[in-house]
Amino acid sequence: MPKTRRNKVVSLTKTVRKTREHKTSLIDRVRESAEKYPYIWIIRVHNSRATFMHEVRDLWKGSKIFYGKLKVLALALGDKEESELRTGLSGIAKRLHGSVGILMTESSPAEVLEWFKTHSRQDYARGGTKASETVTLAEGPVMIRTDPPETLPHNMEPQLRALGMPTELRRGVPTLLREFTVCKKGSLLTAESAQILKHLIIQMSDFHLTPVAYWSAATSAVTEVNGGIPPREKSKGSARSTKDATMAADDDEEDGDEDEDVEIDDAEDDDEDEEEVATKGGDKVAASMMLPAGLA
Repeated sequence: MPKTRRNKVVSLTKTVRKTREHKTSLIDRVRESAEKYPYIWIIRVHNSRATFMHEVRDLWKGSKIFYGKLKVLALALGDKEESELRTGLSGIAKRLHGSVGILMTESSPAEVLEWFKTHSRQDYARGGTKASETVTLAEGPVMIRTDPPETLPHNMEPQLRALGMPTELRRGVPTLLREFTVCKKGSLLTAESAQILKHLIIQMSDFHLTPVAYWSAATSAVTEVNGGIPPREKSKGSARSTKDATMAADDDEEDGDEDEDVEIDDAEDDDEDEEEVATKGGDKVAASMMLPAGLA
């Protein structure tokens, strides 16, 4: 009899799932670094971009930065007094939630605060980001925000129309038939409006990092700065056992953190995290991303 043809699940990604050995290795590296450095900081990441995170790592060559897998990082440091690696580190582990990372350094708190106060990078906003200004385009040629302003090339007109702009090509220039509001200040950008802003070279995303708390080996205590960060609230019910905590650390879910699978510690960082998926605003799947009908 002929073999039965069965539906097969075909993965369209080349990303290899991290193994338990990888996470165990990460725990070992975190613990090794935590034993060495006198200061361990929690850094809040705003508008994360992998490229900019790599830049920060390069600028802090003498230190260690870990970003992502927060449950694994908390397990490595010890989130309870009886399991903490060094006295007081459980105060850091309990505060590892949200879009944060860890900086381990020998630099004084004053140096760290001053450096991060002035470091930021501008980038194009993505769908789900709050608009920092209202952008309204006047009727007539679509102009790029440059100095001096320039018109968009003629081959961009079909793309603008596909993004919802009332345009047509007049004498080789993409032209608005009427006034068009791309976004309003404070509103969430849609995937379409974010793409339009990118075409117009309007950057609304501000990548920066804010130190919110640090642990000092000299005092074995955690000090909050810049508004601080509260400890993670415990779920209702009995406390987890050590075995349960280990199993939780082995789980890939990171409570909605961006770039959850990025570890900024070695040269093997995942490039695929540079293209994040916005959790707000709902980026749509473009027609060019769909499989042909014969392969669906």
